[in-house]
Amino acid sequence: MEYQRVLASDKRRIGRGILAIILLVGGMFALTLGAVQLAFRIDAALGLSGYTASIHVAAMLPIALLIPWSMLIQRWLYGVRAASLTSVLNVFRTAIFGRAMLVVLPLWAINLVVSNLVMGSTSTTWSTIGLASVLLATLLLTPLQAAGEEYGYRGLVFRVAASWAKGPRTALLLGIAVSSVVFAVVHFSTDPWVNLYYLVFASTLAIITWRSGGLEIGIVIHAVNNTIGFLMLLVLHADFTAANDRSDGVGSAIMLLPCLLHVAITALVWWKTRDSGPVLTPRPRPRTHTF
Repeated sequence: MEYQRVLASDKRRIGRGILAIILLVGGMFALTLGAVQLAFRIDAALGLSGYTASIHVAAMLPIALLIPWSMLIQRWLYGVRAASLTSVLNVFRTAIFGRAMLVVLPLWAINLVVSNLVMGSTSTTWSTIGLASVLLATLLLTPLQAAGEEYGYRGLVFRVAASWAKGPRTALLLGIAVSSVVFAVVHFSTDPWVNLYYLVFASTLAIITWRSGGLEIGIVIHAVNNTIGFLMLLVLHADFTAANDRSDGVGSAIMLLPCLLHVAITALVWWKTRDSGPVLTPRPRPRTHTF
């Protein structure tokens, strides 16, 4: 079966699916709130102010923990093995990951450089230690934070919503729609351009997950996007608090550029799988009897 249909059964189990989404999102916010409160106490004890490495870790680490949390929810509520959330083969496919890096890394680097130069950013004063510590936290945790969102939204939520419909096409569309809307909502933006970007970001990665049969390409795109984005802010000595503002008026038509890039990458993945179609789970091996 296709990746997003692994949780499907004879019953739609909508209540169970809603519970899974609530547990996922609620767990993420509960962990983040606790981590941020701890970060504030650490910074107060050290006499630090502004955007610090402690706050950066508190923003990244709880979302990275969505990887095991998503697996646990799937196992607990659906009885499906945790490893299946990674791909239809139940493993992380390093070859697909590596090929995606070769394509995505240069394209997203150019996109983010152009976008940051056009949109600009608010500069602030960084200490050398502050800059180095946030840089270290970015390199260590941001790829895991991005992977956590992929396991949570293109993994668990995509599968849960797709299990609510009987027909495969309806299931696919429902899975894409629900996972994309939930992903946009949890970012709490009131700007239409930013919300458009989140919806395009989420829906294209869901389509890529469906066609490729796993999360690897989505993880590459998300991790490269977030990591290079933070690195650009550090290079520009930008104010991270202002850069993370998602209120009405912060977005602009320049956000169509990354949207078009997402569409182009999705079209490339679709074209590469045009003959094979979506990658499916392998057929179970027939049992052999020994005498």
